[in-house]
Amino acid sequence: MANAGTAPNSAPSGRKPRVLTVLPDFPFPANTGLHLRHASLLELIHRLGCYSALLYFTTEEREPPSLGTTPLARICDEVCHGGRRFRHSDFSTASLVLHKAGFLLRGLLGLPGKRYPFSMSYDRIGAAAIVLAEARRVQADFVVLPGFMLHYAAELRANGFRVIADAIDVLSELSARLLACYGNNLFSGLGLYSNHVACEAQERIYLPKCSEVWATSSQEAETLSRIAPDINVLVVPNCLDEFAFQPGHPASNPTVGFIGTYSSFPNLQAARFLAEMFPAVLREHPRARLKLAGAGLPSEEEKRFRSLGYVDILGAVAQSEDFYEQCCVVALPVFVRGGVPLKLVESLAREKPVVACSETVAGLDVRDGHDVLVREGVEDFAQAVSLLLADDSLRLRLARNGRDTFMRNWSLSRAESTMQLSSLLAQSQPGKN
Repeated sequence: MANAGTAPNSAPSGRKPRVLTVLPDFPFPANTGLHLRHASLLELIHRLGCYSALLYFTTEEREPPSLGTTPLARICDEVCHGGRRFRHSDFSTASLVLHKAGFLLRGLLGLPGKRYPFSMSYDRIGAAAIVLAEARRVQADFVVLPGFMLHYAAELRANGFRVIADAIDVLSELSARLLACYGNNLFSGLGLYSNHVACEAQERIYLPKCSEVWATSSQEAETLSRIAPDINVLVVPNCLDEFAFQPGHPASNPTVGFIGTYSSFPNLQAARFLAEMFPAVLREHPRARLKLAGAGLPSEEEKRFRSLGYVDILGAVAQSEDFYEQCCVVALPVFVRGGVPLKLVESLAREKPVVACSETVAGLDVRDGHDVLVREGVEDFAQAVSLLLADDSLRLRLARNGRDTFMRNWSLSRAESTMQLSSLLAQSQPGKN
């Protein structure tokens, strides 16, 4: 390991680079977008020939399965649990107000901080010190951090570790979209504005402390390059193993599906939108069903959806493949997104016809009428869903074109090729310097 305050240029000669990947949650079962992203990154690091150590935290919603039931024994050399994050609901009102005030003041002044909007629950348990201690223990050459933990990069760098930021979101842009969509009263608006200015400062201060940043799309890579022009910014898309995520059998029943974690408000908003628009679908297809899969649905919302009579609440599913097998059409009205939504990627990989809103596909290499249908508003969205339920040939054409688009943009093999050419991890392999 390099001396404190320096950053090594590569792993010691003849030794494969040692990589510590920090994850905010246990990556398996990989049924949500975030967990699919994390599982794919661990697979990519393994394929690059690195020594791979994993440090994961746990959340209040999930209890991780035993390691032996997951692929971690194959793709990771060692695995360590960092602790359970602090439950957001356990922050007192007074502490939340103080945090928001601190976010606003430090953000406006451009001052560094120890807590930031999307990392508070991890900052509260001392995750920065836990990450540093584990990096020392495994003698890491590189530490891969989630983008919202960017502020841990300064101390890691000062202790001789090279930091790679996995920017699944451009935090400044995500917080701006949240402000625009949900800051419609004084209290929520001020809180979301505080988050936004803090995220802007977080990226501006700490991205330059990294050696490399992984963006999910070329559009986001350009934004990150403007913020930190002197570091290596690489597009590592939200990708899936094309051999594991295969097309299934077309569903015969008129079933429309959505999957997500409903503690994320954009996913809850999508479920509400679909429940509102579905009566228009029923006018054309009286036997149609709306299936909502995923954990975290508030009990009051679940009760209301069940009372509608046309909604099936599936809860958390053990295998996403089982859910997609039930879907004739996948509906994705996600109006605020960060990065490339893996629920879209998986739908395309499994050859499922998709109706999405423009925000879901913005900046992505998909075309309305070719591999997805893009619609806005309740009536237009319902008409597109009804059209797909009625037209077998259109469903088949969109599904097959979608699979081709997935292979071109979001297959694991494509991401591996990109990293082999451009990532510092590949360049640090023995014999490449």
